[in-house]
Amino acid sequence: MIKNASGAISYVSLQDLVSYEPGKGRTGEVPEPQTAEKNKDEDKLPESAIPVDTRVNLNVVTAEGIAKAVKGIGYATAKKIIELRLSLPGERFKTLDQLRKIGRVDWDEVIAEDLIYIN
Repeated sequence: MIKNASGAISYVSLQDLVSYEPGKGRTGEVPEPQTAEKNKDEDKLPESAIPVDTRVNLNVVTAEGIAKAVKGIGYATAKKIIELRLSLPGERFKTLDQLRKIGRVDWDEVIAEDLIYIN
């Protein structure tokens, strides 16, 4: 018979009992002392599991943003892209093919490099 902490009495066979040995847990293994992680840089930003989207949404970006983000497009061409966007119905691009009206840019290369998108 064994009396538990709440006062209830239960019956246990001798095979179920575990002998007491000081310094050992129920598994018979001596627990390792826990130590704090060393050389952890707390100022370092954690690496994101989700990659950052570096593409430019042509329906919301400014001319300066286009010129800075897309190699091969200068500020003058970026202003033409914005003017074209504002002249479209709803002032939004619906397809990337609408950009082909603006010359001096290799749109196939820009689209292939995945630098821009429309939303």
